[in-house]
Amino acid sequence: MPKFHNKTRQSSSIPRKLLKEGKFYLLPIYYLLLTSELAREGIKNSGSYRFADHIYANKPKGKFIIGYLLDSILLKLKSSRSLRSRYIHAKEEIYNLIAATSHKDPIDILAVPSGLAREFFEVAHELKIADHPFYKRIRWHGIDLDHELVEMVARKNDHHKHQMFFWQGDAFHEETYRKNKKYDMIVSTGFVDFLNDQDTLRFYKIVHTNLKKGGIFFTSGMRPHKLSEYLMKTFAELHTQYRSEESLKKLARQANFDNVRTYQNELQTILIGVKE
Repeated sequence: MPKFHNKTRQSSSIPRKLLKEGKFYLLPIYYLLLTSELAREGIKNSGSYRFADHIYANKPKGKFIIGYLLDSILLKLKSSRSLRSRYIHAKEEIYNLIAATSHKDPIDILAVPSGLAREFFEVAHELKIADHPFYKRIRWHGIDLDHELVEMVARKNDHHKHQMFFWQGDAFHEETYRKNKKYDMIVSTGFVDFLNDQDTLRFYKIVHTNLKKGGIFFTSGMRPHKLSEYLMKTFAELHTQYRSEESLKKLARQANFDNVRTYQNELQTILIGVKE
């Protein structure tokens, strides 16, 4: 059965777990966190696409005034700002790809896992309203293991009518990427944050195989933030893999990306790999 790597929570009841560990004093904090939309999603569904997209949207939501205020505080944490930066940088690198493209062939861009594909919808909309000459040449693709999510984003695109194609599939299965199709760019953020080095390398190699010559791989990695790490582990059992800039580069090079560059935004490292 395919595995949702971001679903790291094991306990059926966090309050019961806290009581069992003798940490009853944390129960008020647990219930307070549930008033925040961001914290509630993290606690209930680990590192879900809704959790990430709420950070990307940067619009506080919550129950009552206290929930709204708490959500606003959590969205301002260094960890949230850093995570948000990966979606912003993904948009920037898509625009860089467009600006550097000289051929007249279709441009195929893939997100895996796609999540809600906020960066795709926003860039496509911006190109459309600007009547950009490349708008009709770009074909946006998205793969995700969550069938309900795939149906959701497909319905969203039915309304917008971009050249977007979403399908369900396992990121580790070669057939998922559709045979004989290569991509100009593959975007993957947040996925390897839940993978060990062995699986990350395996995924990077699959990405390399499915890129066109000269194709671009956009991915990212996080470094820890003490408060966020404590909250995530204690109240959501959300366990992530943190990697340094050098460790990300090393994995990319082992996956045959000889042309690699990185840049950082607070706790986030962005990695760009080019298939030679």
